[in-house]
Amino acid sequence: MSRLNETGGSVISPSQLSNNTTSSGEARLNIGRTLETARGGCAIVSRCMNFSKLLALLAVTMLGACARLPGDGLEDGGDDVTDSGTPDSGSTHDAGTICPPGMRCVTSFVFSDTADTSNTSLPSQLDSYSCSPSTDESGREVIYRVEVPADGFLSAAVTEDNGVDVDVHLLSALDASSCLARGNYSAKADVTAGTYYVVVDTYGGGANAGGYTIDIGFIAPSRGNCEMETGSMPRVNDQGNTLQMPATGPVVMEAHLVTQEEPPPYPQTDTDELAAHYALSQSRTGLVMHRTQVWAPLEGGTFYGAGIGSPTAFPLLDEGWYVNMYWQSSSRPRRARA
Repeated sequence: MSRLNETGGSVISPSQLSNNTTSSGEARLNIGRTLETARGGCAIVSRCMNFSKLLALLAVTMLGACARLPGDGLEDGGDDVTDSGTPDSGSTHDAGTICPPGMRCVTSFVFSDTADTSNTSLPSQLDSYSCSPSTDESGREVIYRVEVPADGFLSAAVTEDNGVDVDVHLLSALDASSCLARGNYSAKADVTAGTYYVVVDTYGGGANAGGYTIDIGFIAPSRGNCEMETGSMPRVNDQGNTLQMPATGPVVMEAHLVTQEEPPPYPQTDTDELAAHYALSQSRTGLVMHRTQVWAPLEGGTFYGAGIGSPTAFPLLDEGWYVNMYWQSSSRPRRARA
């Protein structure tokens, strides 16, 4: 793929911070627990009361502010339904919605579909979009109408067949000037309740058309009190050198770890059984994103993705939402000089 890299919204939005977590959107903080990775000085810092997951903590830097964060999608009235299929024109699709001709309608999440932009019955009406007006999207497109039930985080990700080049666009109205986000593989945005459109369009004309799979997800924020940890927090094997809270530091991308729902034999390479882990994480968290991060390296363990302990003690949902934070100056990345 070529052309644009994705950028998120503001630094405190879930859409931005999903790029600062692991490739499965891993940003889960657990009450009263801090783990330290084998890299030294890199800790998973915790405690956000009544929040089942965390997508936004980087900008608030744990100094007493706390954003509303995406929840499981279950406690807030969402569901974890996967739906797929290709409707006929004007057909009923996904939870009984009557679709307008030429569209595919989405009302439950995670929604999955397979399609082929080389299908000559598809329209080719949108050739460029306001969020990247110079990008040639003159090939045929597939349009998904998405009904968002509440304020939250909407995302879509595509996987292309070999030789195919399609892009994904998120629109607030069925108009190329209403583009909220776009990307080579995914698009995401914080949205309010209403109707949105996800458009999978062929880059550069018909030569790049072909088959793809798309996932569309929506996560509503959790609701509840959020408290910042204060005092002294012990770390794994810290020999009394506890972490003083509140702590500040950049949140960094981290690799995947094997969980208690993934039995042995454990991975022997950094990509062994990784696709199954991606699918498992998405099904449990409900977060749709373009995933590329591999298993954590050996780092003294006997298998990839070992982390700091036995996978039998690591819940899948926790792994799906954790972040690592550099907590001391010696372990922070060097800043580029101006």
